[in-house]
Amino acid sequence: MLFNSRCLLAAALVISAEAFAPSSTSSRASALHATASDKPLTSLCEITKEACEAVTPMLNELYSQIKIGTGTSDTAAFKSDATFFTIADGIVQHMFIEYLFAGNKFAEIVGEEDDSVVNILETPFTVDDLVVPEEFEELVIDTLGKVKALASKIDDKAYKEMTVFVDPIDGTREFATGKGDKVTILVGYNDAEGIPQAGIIYRPLTTPNYWASGALSEEFKDGVLDVPEEPNPKGVLITDGKVSPFIKSTIENSGMNMVPSLASGNRVLMLVEGKAGAYIRDTGGFAKWDTSGPQAVLQAHGGIMAKLPEFLDDKSMVSYTHLKTKYNMDFCKKSVGLTLSNARDKSMFIPGLDSIITDVHLVKEYSCVQGLVALAPVKMEAFYLNAIHSAMNNIKAETPPFYT
Repeated sequence: MLFNSRCLLAAALVISAEAFAPSSTSSRASALHATASDKPLTSLCEITKEACEAVTPMLNELYSQIKIGTGTSDTAAFKSDATFFTIADGIVQHMFIEYLFAGNKFAEIVGEEDDSVVNILETPFTVDDLVVPEEFEELVIDTLGKVKALASKIDDKAYKEMTVFVDPIDGTREFATGKGDKVTILVGYNDAEGIPQAGIIYRPLTTPNYWASGALSEEFKDGVLDVPEEPNPKGVLITDGKVSPFIKSTIENSGMNMVPSLASGNRVLMLVEGKAGAYIRDTGGFAKWDTSGPQAVLQAHGGIMAKLPEFLDDKSMVSYTHLKTKYNMDFCKKSVGLTLSNARDKSMFIPGLDSIITDVHLVKEYSCVQGLVALAPVKMEAFYLNAIHSAMNNIKAETPPFYT
């Protein structure tokens, strides 16, 4: 069952929450009793939510410290691509991959921080060369115990063909600069073809914790949503960076309006909540751990997420491929521009030079290099799909998309 912030107030007043929920929403009570044998993806979503709840107190404590002395704290450092890396990022991923998902229960597991070296077994605890302050050690130990306990709930046979994508803290820059309400934990479960089948988007630093999960094939969707007083179906989410000419022209031609937003997972949750009707990108800067869980969630709640080129051609909805790989499985020759964020070797990137590349070896294996079109449930009617598609095609000759 879905709840929004107003529903939480109603529940506190002992008013039936069902009165506020859409009639098509699946029953949360029945989901809680689902087993891996009858609804394996529903069960997986519920366990993942419990794991997010387990790490939330630890994240809030670390967040309270990181907000003080941003950039110079012992608990923050810069990633090489200009995003923040934090102790929280490394510890959460380590707990999920090494403990929650342990035991060869999945085909593969891919995490954003796969290169991190984490020690939370012997003090002092460390994440790479960062030392976890001593005052957090007890909290880390307690959190690890809760995550370990959840691991036994995951069926050891039901998910053998699935690949998991984990982004422990999507919006790490926001985490490190005091914009915690934009931070999400993202987990996506993908089938043998790499298509998202279930997932969760969870805001650990809000009160209450807003989140959404879902598995379309089992008609399951759940969440606590921060629903606005006035939905904005004509809104198009834009990034905090420069808006590309293609996106700007599309918005102007369609009669829609720009909605500033931060962090990939947060943007998709905003679509589910009704804060905008679409999220479109041609330029990159995002990766497949940003699309795996969010795509599954959005589609379970009635929306869609797909690569931009096929939609631009004939409104086809083609998913990115979410599998463990050495090379980018969605690379397209003569259409991808090399950038600082997608370059495997950053020395190959020359600022100010628009370089269209033909060699897949030059780009990171998990970069999303074919843009994105994500539509909220309210935009799934044929009229809206046609209007957005028409707006794109009206301007693409003069301001074509630039895929990165």
